Amino acid sequence: MKVGLTMDSSILAALPIFRIVARAGGFTAASGRLGISVSAVSQAIRQLEHRLGIRLFDRTSRSVRLTERGHQLLEAIDGPIGTLSGAIEAIKEADGEPSGHLRISLSRLAAEVCILPKLAEFVRRYPAVRLELSTDDRLTDIVNNGFDAGIRLRGALELDMISVPIGPPLRRSILASPDYLARAGVPRTLEELVQHAVIRYRFPGSGRLEPLTFRRGEETIHLDPPAALILDDNGHFALASRAGLGLAQRFRATEEEALKSGELMSVLDAFEPEPQHFHIYFPSRNLQPTKLRAFIQWFRAGQAVQV
Repeated sequence: MKVGLTMDSSILAALPIFRIVARAGGFTAASGRLGISVSAVSQAIRQLEHRLGIRLFDRTSRSVRLTERGHQLLEAIDGPIGTLSGAIEAIKEADGEPSGHLRISLSRLAAEVCILPKLAEFVRRYPAVRLELSTDDRLTDIVNNGFDAGIRLRGALELDMISVPIGPPLRRSILASPDYLARAGVPRTLEELVQHAVIRYRFPGSGRLEPLTFRRGEETIHLDPPAALILDDNGHFALASRAGLGLAQRFRATEEEALKSGELMSVLDAFEPEPQHFHIYFPSRNLQPTKLRAFIQWFRAGQAVQV
C-alpha cells in the first residue's frame, strides 16, 4: 500500500475514524462512539478512500465489511493509534477529573450484581465520563470490538489478560421452591441429585452445559446430572425456580429477596463451593486511562487494587 507519498493531515485525521468504523462494524455504530452523524462518518471514509486511491470497505444495504486492503490498513494502524490515544488521554487527565468515553463489556449477571447497585453514585461522581455498558453473555473480544475492559468470571478469561476482582464475593447455592421440595423431597447428598429435576445453564458462546460445582471437604466436585430444563438466560432461571420446575444452582446475590421471603429455599448447603468473584479484565497496564482506573476503584471487590 503506497500511502507514504500522499500522506497529509486529512489522511491522519481520518485514520482514527476508519479504525472505529472497522471495529464497530458499521457507520451507525461508529457514529455513536464518535459523537458525530452517520453522514459525517461516511463522508470521512469516502474522502480517505479517495485520498488513498483504494476501497477500504465493501458496502451493501445491510452491512459494511473491510476489504482485504482495509484489513491490511487496520492491522498496520491499530496498535500505534491505540498507543497514541492512550498517551494523549493520560496527559489530558493527569491533573484533572477522569473523562471521556468508557466502554465496558459485561455479562448480564455481572451488571446485576457488580455494577447496577453502585452505578448511580459513579455517574454522579464522574459526570465527565461517558459510560457505555454493553451486556452480552457471550465472551467478547474486547480489543477487536473496541472496549476498554470486560467483566466476566475468572475462569472464562484468556490467560494473557490482566484482571482484578470486582464486586462482592458470590456464593452459589442449590435453590428450589418449597412447592417443588414438598413434591420431590429434599436432597441430602450429592448422589440424590440424579433423582431430581435439575435446571441447567447452557453457555451462549460455547454451547456447553455448565456443570454443577460443589465442595466436599477440600475436594472440588463438578457434576453433570441429566437436565430436566436447559436455559441460557439467568433471568429465566428465577422464573423457572419459583414455578417449582426443579433445582438450580444460583448465585445467592440474585435471589436474596426470594430466600428471605421463603419463595425459594436452599438445599445441600454443606456442599456449597468456594465463593467466586467477577473480574474486570483488560489487555495492558501500560498507559491505563484514568477513567478506567476510576471505574475499577469504584467497583472493586472491597479491597485496594493496584492498576
